[in-house]
Amino acid sequence: MDKSIAAELDKAMQETISLISSANESDINKIPFKSSWTAAQTARHLIKAGSGMAEMFNTKAPKANRAADEKAAELKEMLLDFGLKMDSPDFIVPEDKQYTKEELITGTESIRSQTVEVLRNAQLDETPETEDNNPLKGYTKLELLHFAVYHTQRHNRQIRNILNAL
Repeated sequence: MDKSIAAELDKAMQETISLISSANESDINKIPFKSSWTAAQTARHLIKAGSGMAEMFNTKAPKANRAADEKAAELKEMLLDFGLKMDSPDFIVPEDKQYTKEELITGTESIRSQTVEVLRNAQLDETPETEDNNPLKGYTKLELLHFAVYHTQRHNRQIRNILNAL
């Protein structure tokens, strides 16, 4: 199975690190406009969303009974439609607090390195167990990898826009 999508995740997560690294420490916690997250909250959202990703990719699961990438294009279309506004599930909403660049960079790098390592041998045609309230229940590991790429790209764009608005 082609795992070039794993390289895209690595690149997207490295971009998150670069965006936060290049921002002024004093700007990352500023709200750029009404009803917006800060750049730091957006990065924290990505960390919360990525937490446990390596373990999920590494855990044996049942083989999918359909094409492993069947829903990948649908995920890409939805997540990269920047006109579409979405609400985050409560369990990955960032805490309302002051963040440091160091904690965001360290958290993102930890998830990136663990996930990239695990993806080398992951069986992406499996469908992992997820909680019933998880909106990604029933997706294959390959589709979840696509989700992670497009979700990260979406929020990298958001971080860039937030920082540019300050």
